[in-house]
Amino acid sequence: MWSKLLSKGWEQLEIESLSLKELSFMFDSITITDTHEMRTSQRSLAVLIVDNNSPFTSHLIDIVSDLGYSFNCKRYSEIKLEKLGLGCLPLFNKVILSGRKTGSSNINATNSTIVRYCYTRNIPILGICYGCQIIALTLGGSLRRLEKPIKDFDQVTVKGDNALVSGKQMLRVYKSHKFCVSKLPSCLDSVGESQTCPNEILLHKEKPIFGTQFHPEVSGTDGKGILANFMALK
Repeated sequence: MWSKLLSKGWEQLEIESLSLKELSFMFDSITITDTHEMRTSQRSLAVLIVDNNSPFTSHLIDIVSDLGYSFNCKRYSEIKLEKLGLGCLPLFNKVILSGRKTGSSNINATNSTIVRYCYTRNIPILGICYGCQIIALTLGGSLRRLEKPIKDFDQVTVKGDNALVSGKQMLRVYKSHKFCVSKLPSCLDSVGESQTCPNEILLHKEKPIFGTQFHPEVSGTDGKGILANFMALK
């Protein structure tokens, strides 16, 4: 089932929900040694930035660095899934999944595995654009193609204070995508919407899992505030 889904292009993958049950056999076969005790007892990095060949990764790195947090940025192709948490990939307290330029089955497989990895260990994870979409798909949601691609600034209405946004009802953000999350799994809530997408900011109901359909790393003050709030999570 897994190989069948990930061998398809994004257009086909969007209409088939990936559920935790369907993915469990894959993750259960991977031995991962990272535990909460290991992360708290050993020196660990504040955040692992997964670069999915996004054109905006350098902006993301600049903001995290400017906020004063330690980080490691790895291309998705550099991450060996069976060795997460081992010496070749330093322990980390949070994960940020970047957007992407083009899709592939390898990108989908790597990012979905990382989502599950964080899900089972309660590691805070933030998905940006594609990263948000793969979180929704992995947890059982679906996507739809926009009538026309968007690559511009837009207004996002915030439905109420939350872990990522506080004290603001409107955000000015930059978007660059042609798909958006159309159906949420029952475990996710939408706390932000726009005229082009009803699910601009996603929060898990029980776990520290977050997603933004837009790119906070190139959204000025509003975007930096979102990243600062995520990085400040305990």
